[in-house]
Amino acid sequence: MAGSTMYAVKSALLTKLQADSTLSSIQVTYGDPLDAMRRECIYMGDINSGIISPESFSTGRRRNVEEYTIDVEIYVQSKPAGQQEAEQRALVLANAVEGVVATYPDLEGAVSQLLFIQCSGMSMSATEAGIDGTRIRLTVSIDVKARMQ
Repeated sequence: MAGSTMYAVKSALLTKLQADSTLSSIQVTYGDPLDAMRRECIYMGDINSGIISPESFSTGRRRNVEEYTIDVEIYVQSKPAGQQEAEQRALVLANAVEGVVATYPDLEGAVSQLLFIQCSGMSMSATEAGIDGTRIRLTVSIDVKARMQ
């Protein structure tokens, strides 16, 4: 196996999200900030379903194609607003993430082996956090495809 682009893509995507003017006032981190999480937060989550397959079945050294999904986690906790408003805000942030991915599908060449990234779906859940109000977790799934050397 020739390695993986997982770290490089995750890091380059984080840089693009942090540089986006729509997200300038939002906490955007590489990993879960745990107890340091603010009321609105975006962080790079798990990487799932890594598949590496040969690009072709020819003889000699073969290049592999790597495919996986990066989850971008969006949290919104809103004490004064209700669940509906918090979900709406989470979707605004998700749209900003999707906009960054659509604008930079190749992350501007930051990862040489990267073919493309694209949003492939999202899921949302809500929980009550007692006196702190509703907490919304929205996951944006981003598919990655890269050609390994």
